[in-house]
Amino acid sequence: MATFRPNYVLKALMKQTELSAEDLAKAVNAAGEKRFGRPGSATGRHVRRWLSGETTQPHTHYLVGLMDVFKLASGQLGFTLSDKRSQQLAGFDSGSTLLVETTVEEDHVLRRSFMIAATGNLLSFAFAPLPTSGRIGASDVERIRESIDQLHAVDDLYGGEQLAGIAESFVKQIEDAMGNCLYGPRVEKSLYQVIGQLRASAGWFAFDSGDQDRAGKNFDSGLRAALLADDKQLQARIWAYMSRQSWALGRVTETITIARLALDATRNARDHRLSALLHGRLALGYAASGQGAQCGTALARAETALDRIGTAPADAWLAFVGPGEVMAAAAMSYMDLKQPDRAAHQEEQAMKLLDPGFRRNKFATAVHLSECYLADGQVEQAVSMAGEALDLYPSVNCPRWAVHLGQVKEKMAEVDLPDVAAFVERYDTVTAAS
Repeated sequence: MATFRPNYVLKALMKQTELSAEDLAKAVNAAGEKRFGRPGSATGRHVRRWLSGETTQPHTHYLVGLMDVFKLASGQLGFTLSDKRSQQLAGFDSGSTLLVETTVEEDHVLRRSFMIAATGNLLSFAFAPLPTSGRIGASDVERIRESIDQLHAVDDLYGGEQLAGIAESFVKQIEDAMGNCLYGPRVEKSLYQVIGQLRASAGWFAFDSGDQDRAGKNFDSGLRAALLADDKQLQARIWAYMSRQSWALGRVTETITIARLALDATRNARDHRLSALLHGRLALGYAASGQGAQCGTALARAETALDRIGTAPADAWLAFVGPGEVMAAAAMSYMDLKQPDRAAHQEEQAMKLLDPGFRRNKFATAVHLSECYLADGQVEQAVSMAGEALDLYPSVNCPRWAVHLGQVKEKMAEVDLPDVAAFVERYDTVTAAS
């Protein structure tokens, strides 16, 4: 069964303008007639297909009509357009900025971007003020870091489906400022560092949204910036992301090699949380390759690293690493080792230890625990846990784990139990409405 990514942007635009599917279809047809001299043939069914994600690239006439109705450029309507389609629409773009807002008065100091949260609300990000001329100082860089922390705070709550684009646009603003301003060697190093951090974040957000090519490009760019900044900790962070991506893509040897590289590069100067994360990545690689003893050793080292964590606050991107994260890595490892009972036990403990502020991680853990229960034949427990994940579904944008939840639903649908039938019906209702 195909899995579609809903167009949350279009949904929010329709809510904002109080347009139903039929109303929007009529408006698009009228706009098309004004543009091309003949009425369009869009219907409410077309609009619902756009909203569900079943249609990701509407006909050019419909896209132009949508641009005219909302006074937006083609790239601001929430569709994933090909380069060819974007070029076709370039001459029609209105250039309006309903979702990316700047004003003449504030353009030189502040840029504000908006994303559609899973709840359907608009969330705004006020990027750090960046000069367009003059000198960039250390205080400018510090404000950039605060903006990066804000992105991760939103990811922890809602997931990062739309955050990759926001992080990438911030990188562009920083690079533009670097091209027009003066700064010393120390600030230059710091600027490359924050660019690398933003690229690392954008890569993770893209990975979590299932866009692996985009993730890889951001990781590569982030590594280049980390090298220019001479920041081994940042390199290790990006390698940790890349190792996780390699495991997800089935590249087992690469998973192990990258994690080892990160551990070796930071051997004598590594945050204990980062150590725990990297040893967890090693465990995933060893388990996927059937090396149970090495997997156990890696998990033990991850737990040892956790015991050494002090009371100092963690970097925003590392804040999620704690006992729950290590247990989640153990659960995934045991699943690869064909031990679903042990995997379920580890994930149960992880669920209990999760900080309530990490709602996105709670959704992922609930989905994976339901997978563990199913693999172990505990169908009733699987239904219950999948139900908890479904409770979070409307408020978390995490396409990668949403796909897994859909797979759980498909497997459950093969079981003839009343609770399963009720869950499947509820799943269809909730996902259709979100």
